[in-house]
Amino acid sequence: MKQNVGMVDRIFRFGVGFLCLALFFATDQLVWKVVFGIVGVAGLLTAVTAYCPISAWLKIDTTGKKE
Repeated sequence: MKQNVGMVDRIFRFGVGFLCLALFFATDQLVWKVVFGIVGVAGLLTAVTAYCPISAWLKIDTTGKKE
């Protein structure tokens, strides 16, 4: 699995993921819990693995490496 998420992008995704998971635990409405949970987990996973399948599908690479 080739990395396609750069360091600045990873930091941003980690922050957004952490914020969404905090909002997940702070809200009582089921719809918002689902939204914040999915976005939060996806953000943290893409930040930790440095790979985003949607970015790969769209051929977006923020690592700065030339092929």
